[in-house]
Amino acid sequence: MDCSKISITNFTVVSSLLFAGGLKKPKFWEDELGDILKQASTPDKTVIIAVVNKAYVEPSVDSNTTMLDLFLESLRLEEDTASLQNHLLLAAVDQTAYNRCKAERLHCYRVVTDVGVDYSGEEVFMSNDFVKMMWRRTLFLSRVLKYGYNFIYTV
Repeated sequence: MDCSKISITNFTVVSSLLFAGGLKKPKFWEDELGDILKQASTPDKTVIIAVVNKAYVEPSVDSNTTMLDLFLESLRLEEDTASLQNHLLLAAVDQTAYNRCKAERLHCYRVVTDVGVDYSGEEVFMSNDFVKMMWRRTLFLSRVLKYGYNFIYTV
């Protein structure tokens, strides 16, 4: 028997039932990230994603301005870019970044990290924690793709 026909047939049956209301939507379609992506996306399902942590949202020692302030200001000041903020999703990897994002009334998602792992500060390039942090980011971005969204990633 041709396995490709079975796969296509099963997919067609499941899709038909899903859209006819015969089955519940998969759980990942109904969670917080899915809701935030719907709110932040353009009509063609594109979002701008920036992963932020405490170091990005708090002022440096010699300045009252944060990296987030500079980034948001650049969107507001450039010609025809102010509306892009409506399509910005900040993925916060720590509670400080998430709180700041919510205070700015932006589209925010709190990326859950492994217990005991702190991504609030700078990690040394290619250290074990740096590699874990990069994998966490990559897994988050792959989740966005699984939802069927396109993204522009910025740091």
